[in-house]
Amino acid sequence: MRDIKQILEEKVSEFNTRVKDEPKFSGVIEGKERSICISVTDGENYVTNLKDMQLDPFTKSDNTEKDLVVTASSDVLLALINKEMSPIKAYMTGELKVKASLTDMLLLKKLF
Repeated sequence: MRDIKQILEEKVSEFNTRVKDEPKFSGVIEGKERSICISVTDGENYVTNLKDMQLDPFTKSDNTEKDLVVTASSDVLLALINKEMSPIKAYMTGELKVKASLTDMLLLKKLF
């Protein structure tokens, strides 16, 4: 089974490819700079930055003070990424916590 770090690396690659290949998508994130933290409750914290229309690779970090913070267990994150669980259901049941503005939440949806 792939680990969270591997999956996040794949998502960064997919995101950056989309920015290059889809002008409409790149227009949505143009000029945005955000710091992002994926906090895995039964694992590590992973952080990245969106700047110059690119996501940096995720790195492990203890610093969770970012513009967007997503907190969930590895099982919930995998289920969300694999579209086996609704983000709304996970949020409403408390299995997913998100600290972000509404605009940033929409941006986060584009990442996954």
